[in-house]
Amino acid sequence: MKWTKTLSNINSLQTDKLPVIFLLGPTASGKTDWAIAWQKEFTDIEIISVDSVMVYKGCDIGSAKPSPEILANHPHHLVDQTTLNNIFSVADFYELAHNLISDIHKRHKIPLLVGGSMMYFNVLKNGIYSLPAANKAFREMLERRIRLEGIETLHAELYALNPESARKIKPQDTQRLIRALEIQHLLPNTIETSVVAKTSLQLNRDYHLYEYGIFPQDRSILHARIEERQRSLVQAGLLQEAKNLVETYNLVPDHPAMKAVNYRQALQVLNGQIKESDLFEKSLFATRQLAKRQCTWMRSWKNLKSFDLVDRNKASKHLKKHLNLHKII
Repeated sequence: MKWTKTLSNINSLQTDKLPVIFLLGPTASGKTDWAIAWQKEFTDIEIISVDSVMVYKGCDIGSAKPSPEILANHPHHLVDQTTLNNIFSVADFYELAHNLISDIHKRHKIPLLVGGSMMYFNVLKNGIYSLPAANKAFREMLERRIRLEGIETLHAELYALNPESARKIKPQDTQRLIRALEIQHLLPNTIETSVVAKTSLQLNRDYHLYEYGIFPQDRSILHARIEERQRSLVQAGLLQEAKNLVETYNLVPDHPAMKAVNYRQALQVLNGQIKESDLFEKSLFATRQLAKRQCTWMRSWKNLKSFDLVDRNKASKHLKKHLNLHKII
């Protein structure tokens, strides 16, 4: 029996909607292990990574990217998608993820999106604003103006165009300031810049979502796992990896990957802002804060079926029941 027909038996009201599985969780909660276990059990699953740093080639240690052996046996779409020469945006993820979901369904497979980038999950579920793509020539012009006139001039220009947007951006935040001016100047005049239209592609509307979350009941267990992993990342060469990436790609601190947890702290060491001996403690604190923010996202996530760190088998049974996968494996 085709899985598309099997799914129609689940709910007669959802016969026209294909399935998409979400697996959210804070950092170090075991998301990759769960995804791999599910793919072993349900062979019709293909994994799509939802991570804003694993998408970059070379960002291996700092992103806690699965090993090459794991990726060879359990491929993750959108891992090593691009190089640090480029900036991978939310809009890029949105477009590529939608294309992958469509392609996976055409292969009669089921997409499993797994990761901890909650904003990426959110725009997939609810849609993304129709904003202009990055414009290289326009950005180079703004960068020249920053060198000649100072960044304060650009912030003042943004304030004149959109005071609300300017108040949300620090004058020293070059990346966000350039993007805000890009939107103001390049968004079609027929669309209000304060209330731009959403695209029609919303997973929440177009597919049947099965949304799972790994949510630790005992926070101390998650903290212990974070500390263990953080120690291994630092010992594996986090600082050297960051140094190599900065030198290879001539990266600036404003690059999104360098602002991510682990790389931000490694960059602070390289710039002499903190001591190398403080790297572990500083990155550990930042990772725990990240996990706290991710858990806050999950608490407010509608229709999320949450399971404790140790309840993978229980979650698997729930998934099996609701997708009725036992009829196709």
